[in-house]
Amino acid sequence: MYQSQIALLKDIDRMREIMIASAKETGYTSEETIRSSQELDRLIYEYQTLCKEIALKKQRGRLLFKKLILLTKTQHYYAGA
Repeated sequence: MYQSQIALLKDIDRMREIMIASAKETGYTSEETIRSSQELDRLIYEYQTLCKEIALKKQRGRLLFKKLILLTKTQHYYAGA
């Protein structure tokens, strides 16, 4: 799994260029073009998966922060009572 979205996007762009060049040279249905297309699909899927994981981590972080704030307010309320 890629640690950096930027690195993954660069690989996607590189593979897209390879696929286009292959299609121009060998045709859209050649083995080489199809292999490049499949690799591009895999990279795009990996990028989408990474984006979802990052979004989930951010959401979990926000939830934990909200719980911490609520817990702090509750403790403060009972300490003053």
